[in-house]
Amino acid sequence: MIIPSRILRVALLLVGVIAVSVAGIILTKSVRRNADSVYAESAYVPQNITKADFISLGEFALQTEQDEDAPLKILEAKVHVISGEEYRRLTAQPGRVGEVISAPHVVLQNVSDKTVVGICLIINDKGAGIKFGLYMKEQAIKPGQRFTVLSENFVRVGGNPAANPKFWLDAADKTQVVVRVVAFFEDGSTWANKDQR
Repeated sequence: MIIPSRILRVALLLVGVIAVSVAGIILTKSVRRNADSVYAESAYVPQNITKADFISLGEFALQTEQDEDAPLKILEAKVHVISGEEYRRLTAQPGRVGEVISAPHVVLQNVSDKTVVGICLIINDKGAGIKFGLYMKEQAIKPGQRFTVLSENFVRVGGNPAANPKFWLDAADKTQVVVRVVAFFEDGSTWANKDQR
């Protein structure tokens, strides 16, 4: 029995349409699954910054101050260490001797069941009695997500961030520098260490 060519073409067209539809459904489910996993790993609103360029003597882990019930845990807080000579070369600022440390690179994780929409990172140089902070708002750090504050986030100018004196801390003793955080939630509530409440 010979199948007319018109019927054969219609049958092949239907098979092609069904195959494309099935492939589209599979691809859509795969993309959704991948998008969900990427979203779950996204840490914060991207920061448009230039990477600092300098000659480092190494990294140093800072102490952290956080209560046991902290909803935004500090997982890592480290600084870069450079020589006083490198500091003068970068910034053209006189008067620094010995080692100089950068603003910190801090990794946080939301271990609460609420979305964090802003953080205040507080740097406390206990040796010099100096405190300052960096406030980052309009974030959406969901439960379980990590958030990274870069040293470069402390400088808001063009060019090499390391050439700006604000990229570097005035700490005479890096072992006396500690980091803590304040969390601002989507529901309007705030969390801070007990001694700050």
